[in-house]
Amino acid sequence: MRLLILLLFLLFTPDSLAEVNTPNVTVLQINTAWNKHHDVDLDGLIGCNVKYGLLERQNKDLKSQIQYVPVIVIYKNNKPVKQWSADLSFKLDVNVNEIQQVIDRL
Repeated sequence: MRLLILLLFLLFTPDSLAEVNTPNVTVLQINTAWNKHHDVDLDGLIGCNVKYGLLERQNKDLKSQIQYVPVIVIYKNNKPVKQWSADLSFKLDVNVNEIQQVIDRL
């Protein structure tokens, strides 16, 4: 009987409850192999998916859009919301707490 109740509960659970565990926010960092020492450590971020990519492995369209590396872009529902880009020093002036605050507001 308990199994039947559990199955019915899972079957009729609203989608909004199911989405609580799957974040719709993604943080993407793109850098180059020669500039990896300027990566921003994003491991402490919560409530989002964190992805990393090397510019050398991206397609030509994306390469042409990125002028300075590293670059960090926050996406919500696959749409860019916020972006940080390095300057001529090829180093980002952003900390993880600032990124987390943006994620928390989304």
